[in-house]
Amino acid sequence: MDILYIENKVKDWHRGESSGHDFSHIERVRNNARKIALHYPHADVNVVICAALLHDVADHKLIDINSRDGVYEMMEKWIKEAGGDAITTQHIIHICQNISYSTRDKNKSLSIEGQIVQDADRLDAIGAIGIARTFAYGGAKSRPMYGEEDGNDTISHFYEKLLNIKEMMNTPIAHQMARERHLFMKEFLSRFYDECGIKKD
Repeated sequence: MDILYIENKVKDWHRGESSGHDFSHIERVRNNARKIALHYPHADVNVVICAALLHDVADHKLIDINSRDGVYEMMEKWIKEAGGDAITTQHIIHICQNISYSTRDKNKSLSIEGQIVQDADRLDAIGAIGIARTFAYGGAKSRPMYGEEDGNDTISHFYEKLLNIKEMMNTPIAHQMARERHLFMKEFLSRFYDECGIKKD
């Protein structure tokens, strides 16, 4: 399969994105997925890399939800044009449809390739880069940093999602990689409150 063809299509698709879901994010997910896949020699690396590259193309945060079916059809076309057969194409699309945090209670059927990509995506949501992406997304959505009573602020997102991610990893190696990132986020929050003069229990 022509991975470079997929990469170029994805790079064009994410051009101009500034909410933390840009092509830099895609590259980090691909790189972490490749690193995790080294521990699973029976995993199909081409599927892992293609799914990592494509995983955010149809993300609900980036497209109109009503256009999603058409976007998945476009992704299928890209994979087939890159030389993917029907089984491989459906495998990659299934991964992309089932790795998001919002489908965490429905994605128990993920293959090892899907679990690897999901772990790589989750790793990029935590740690220093996760903090940066969280504030980038909050700014793109005009959310205040802190203090909204309804919880619609960026700091609340750490408690709603990010601090839960470490225990949601599928693979032991990803869980190990997540520990340090998790601790860094906790340290960041402690310092954030301290510098804001906010006392937290």
